[in-house]
Amino acid sequence: MATTTKLNPRELLSQLANSNSSGCLELDEGLVSWKIYLQQGKLKYIYCSAQLLDQLKYHLRYLGFKQALNGLKELPSSDAKLESYVPEKSSNKNFYSKVICWLLTEKYLDSSQGLKLLEQITKDGLSFCLWLDRGTSSWQDGYSLPLWIKVKFGNILSLNISECLELEQIRLQKWQQNCSNQLLSVHQRPYFAVGWEQQPLPAAGLLNHKTLKELTQVIRGRTSIRQLSLLLQKDELQVAKILSPYIDKEIIQLSNAQPPLDRLPSIPGAKQNVRQSISFYSSTNSNNEIGNPENSAVKTWKIICIDDSPTILKEIQRFLDPDRFEVKAIDDPVQAVPIIFHVNPDLILLDINMPKINGYKLCALLRGSNHCDRTPIIMVTGNTGLIDKARAKIAGATDYFTKPFTRQELMLMIEKYLK
Repeated sequence: MATTTKLNPRELLSQLANSNSSGCLELDEGLVSWKIYLQQGKLKYIYCSAQLLDQLKYHLRYLGFKQALNGLKELPSSDAKLESYVPEKSSNKNFYSKVICWLLTEKYLDSSQGLKLLEQITKDGLSFCLWLDRGTSSWQDGYSLPLWIKVKFGNILSLNISECLELEQIRLQKWQQNCSNQLLSVHQRPYFAVGWEQQPLPAAGLLNHKTLKELTQVIRGRTSIRQLSLLLQKDELQVAKILSPYIDKEIIQLSNAQPPLDRLPSIPGAKQNVRQSISFYSSTNSNNEIGNPENSAVKTWKIICIDDSPTILKEIQRFLDPDRFEVKAIDDPVQAVPIIFHVNPDLILLDINMPKINGYKLCALLRGSNHCDRTPIIMVTGNTGLIDKARAKIAGATDYFTKPFTRQELMLMIEKYLK
């Protein structure tokens, strides 16, 4: 299992562009991976493992390819039949490749439209991989596009990486400056809170009660910010900006993105708040090593998080500053013990309700070893009953933490035991 490290995809791509490199840059955060193909420093294509038919439909709607959209109604349900449309020797028969090859073969999409679709997919993949701050990276020298692209399109796109990076940076800054910190992805799905009609509207909001009432017909927790932007015929950044005051006031709340899009990196924006909270703890507890600026450059705390929910693991990783915490996320409790013994963590966050082996049993197993007899183990669960807390104590848990939780609550819990 590869160890994740701090990543800066923007810097990596800039270096590759400046050196006119040709090859494939692979990025992997454990839940999602990217393959970024370059030729002589130009961006040719990006593959992302988080693929969904609804997302492909979004791209087709955005580009106005109605014939292809209608054609998807006839899409074969058999994966084997879809795969037959991809060139035989192609080793990268991912979902998008199968659907796009099928659309081209069945004449629902022509070559020029297919190129525009690949460009749209590539630019979208670039946006998300730039937000990746931890993971693994590798470079395969030499230029080798996936075979299905070579067969169907030949030598395709040639995008200027510097220009793409500059546009993405401008867009990110606008998002950070104008949108709620709770908006972490264009794939989040907004819905109105129960009893929102009785709440006072935010002074910064542009929408009145009548308009909000009309929006309840489409904002029901099933339509994402991105999909909503198409329905309202507005840019998704503009939609996010309009909704943000109502999200901050909890008039509108947010559901997680639809799987597998919930595995994509979150939009950067709240990390400064984490650093501010650490500074706050520093002023209130100068003896604590986390809050001591002199120690921050010396000590990096190792934390292991064990949870079968990718969403919870991503939230914890997002909440914890990578400059201060080395976080190892484990989604399979069966694999946890040897990893824990190898890493020797300073603190363990452990979910209770997991398949194969639950948190109580795993905690008791760790406490019975010589490796973790004194390591703080925090049980994390949605249960709030006294019986659950008692069982956690009996199993050897140091403390008990209820989810959902905020960044500040998590920091307070961690600070309590990392001294």
